[in-house]
Amino acid sequence: MFRLYPSPAEVEAPHTIYDAITFPPPPPERPYTWINMVATLDGRVTLGRGRIRTPLGSKLDRILMSRLRVHADAVLQGAGTVRDAGYFPRVPDDLRAQRRAAGREEHPLAVVVTRTCDLPFDAPFFRQVPGRTLILTTGRAMPERVEAARAVAEVVVLGEDQVDLAGAMAYLRRERGVAYLLSEGGPSLNHSFFAQGLADELFLTVAPRIGGYRADLTAVDGPAVLEPLPELEPVSLYLHERELFLRYRRIDGSGRGGQ
Repeated sequence: MFRLYPSPAEVEAPHTIYDAITFPPPPPERPYTWINMVATLDGRVTLGRGRIRTPLGSKLDRILMSRLRVHADAVLQGAGTVRDAGYFPRVPDDLRAQRRAAGREEHPLAVVVTRTCDLPFDAPFFRQVPGRTLILTTGRAMPERVEAARAVAEVVVLGEDQVDLAGAMAYLRRERGVAYLLSEGGPSLNHSFFAQGLADELFLTVAPRIGGYRADLTAVDGPAVLEPLPELEPVSLYLHERELFLRYRRIDGSGRGGQ
């Protein structure tokens, strides 16, 4: 691996590049939030709208994805990500001591955002969780789905038709003590984060592949153009074999890195 930015250098242990990174202080009203995604060179994060299961990223990408969780008080996923992937966001064994030393639980709080509570409650995400998952849902969820959810998780209703994302972030900060939040998608949730000014950073792995299907989703995918367009600045850039690992931070209206 070679670090291209901020200062060029060889990297002897690629899997550790994010182990000791730091983040700015969180704002008082919500967690400091970063998003982690992998996309093809043409920006796709799905292949054949999920019908093709070929992993986009390399083994190193998947390792780094898990190791980024060491810095988070909570890991948030949308319902589609939970249905498609079904895994619990664990922290690797060798990083759990780092979390304990910082006064954290070995694993972050697992949070799911869903309008309907239509989730696979028999999936590993729920069966392997070391603690209870937190599900944030809406008043439109069918009572029987909410009841099934409460058998495996804590359920909080935030919004009638859509999950109130800003309210959810305030709840996590105020009621659950979440100062740092990692969102692992999916694309529509990422769009909401950026549209509402709730995303501070984007970690993006660029896989050396081309999808080419116009109906496939991009890393940030929603019903409208984001206005004004969020602007970001590079924090770090690594090249490993044919794959790029990017870290970008949102710039606020004053031109300073968003916090």
